[in-house]
Amino acid sequence: MKFWKKARKKPVVVEFREVEGSFETIITREGTLTAVGGRDYIIRGVKGEVYPIDKKIFRKTYEVLEEAREP
Repeated sequence: MKFWKKARKKPVVVEFREVEGSFETIITREGTLTAVGGRDYIIRGVKGEVYPIDKKIFRKTYEVLEEAREP
């Protein structure tokens, strides 16, 4: 019989942004992915990797630490 264990994701800070336009094509280690405007964010991970994430999943997984600032 297999038993389920519990674990908590370590607090990791990532950067994220809105999709520019209707969609953006992103090259990842897993292949080419498409981020859809209005549905996805684009995340830059701890090793600089970039990938799309659905906004609903993002909100369940991450807490926004600061609001966007003008460059």
